[in-house]
Amino acid sequence: MILLSSLVCAAQIQGQVYDLELNVLNNVKVEIDTVPKQILVVKDGSYAFDLDPGTYTITATFLPDDLKITEYVTIKDQGTYNLDLILFPNLDPETEILDEISEIDLTETFIEENVNTLGRLVTAIVLLGLVIAVVIIWFKFKKKTEEIKKDVKKQVAKVSKPAVPDDLKELVAFIKHEGGRTTQKEIRRQFPQSEAKISLMIAELEDKGIIKKIKKGRGNIIVFK
Repeated sequence: MILLSSLVCAAQIQGQVYDLELNVLNNVKVEIDTVPKQILVVKDGSYAFDLDPGTYTITATFLPDDLKITEYVTIKDQGTYNLDLILFPNLDPETEILDEISEIDLTETFIEENVNTLGRLVTAIVLLGLVIAVVIIWFKFKKKTEEIKKDVKKQVAKVSKPAVPDDLKELVAFIKHEGGRTTQKEIRRQFPQSEAKISLMIAELEDKGIIKKIKKGRGNIIVFK
């Protein structure tokens, strides 16, 4: 089953979901524009999609705090790709306001017979000033958000989980196939290696922060962090 699964899916993209303060988020809707579209709701702070080579758009939204992020990825080769998602305040409402303001025709002639031309001119100047003020504020906010995003990504890069070594990918794939939770006894049953070799492989994954080993009775339960 593991070998067949690796043939069907050319690559996998996975990662954690954070807010601006690098707190792990749950109940985040993550979707990717494959055909058909893949959609999941993050329950343990992490997501994963199986993909064929191509270019995709990943969108994550967190409705309680109105957070959102859109990332574009290109998959060229087989393997595991790590992409952490950092959600920012949703700027779509502000963008819609700017679009509505941009549609206002400021070139309309205000000089009409028996109309207070000066009053109309003052109104136009005030409206133009408001438009300029909104645009300046929006660009400053956008620039500040981009700077925060770059700083946060640098911090995340420092604490990102290491890539899984080739000799452990099959073991990781098996744990994922079991829903991210299995026992050391079941691992020994599925893999032909000795008990000592299996223990070393599990210890290496635990040292890298990929799994966690929980003692239960005479056995161990293996779960993803």
